[in-house]
Amino acid sequence: MSWRDGIMEAFRRARVLLREILYPEGALCLNCGRISDGNTLCPDCRRDLREGDLLESWETGEVGGVPFWSMRPHRGIPRTLILRLKHGAESRAAAELAAILQTRPAYFPALSPDTVVTWVPGPKGRILERGVDHGKLLAEAMARELGRPCRPLLTRRGNDRPQARLKESQRRQNLKNAFLPAGRISFPVLLVDDVLTTGTTASRCIDALRKGGATDIMVLTATKATSSKS
Repeated sequence: MSWRDGIMEAFRRARVLLREILYPEGALCLNCGRISDGNTLCPDCRRDLREGDLLESWETGEVGGVPFWSMRPHRGIPRTLILRLKHGAESRAAAELAAILQTRPAYFPALSPDTVVTWVPGPKGRILERGVDHGKLLAEAMARELGRPCRPLLTRRGNDRPQARLKESQRRQNLKNAFLPAGRISFPVLLVDDVLTTGTTASRCIDALRKGGATDIMVLTATKATSSKS
């Protein structure tokens, strides 16, 4: 381990300790901060997350030439859980987000038995800084809910510049040639991500999966931004 990695690991441990002091596991709701019932969310927040506004949930469409499904709009409890997972190293949030899959509509496509779930690989520096690979945790939680295997099918080279701070044209350039297939892909793939914003990241990953041989790809995100500025 390099000196830089050692410092980041110490920082990660300090963040985990602080998190447990402020939000002891099962004691306080990750969303509202009220006393919980031993779970990540209190009963009220869990009900709101699962039921949601069904008229605005489960948006579907196309990105990068393949179908996408987003479970919730990027606001409220889903957004809070993503931030807790992504920036607060709250791995418990992934399971709560994945549990929304229990409410998926009847017209959600059936996944073939050989479908493999994968995720958008994050920059190594930011994973070390945050202490978690939030994309991997979310994909693993989704895979458990769906009863499918989860494997790393993509690799990432360079690119530590946060997408959230960039305009759409900058996002495209920032991720140009950023992703590569990790190996030969001869099975259906479900690509999982936290937020679908402009679709640039998903499209770049889809291109890489196709280069690896994937022909049957679907994208599933926890949330979808209401605008490119979200």
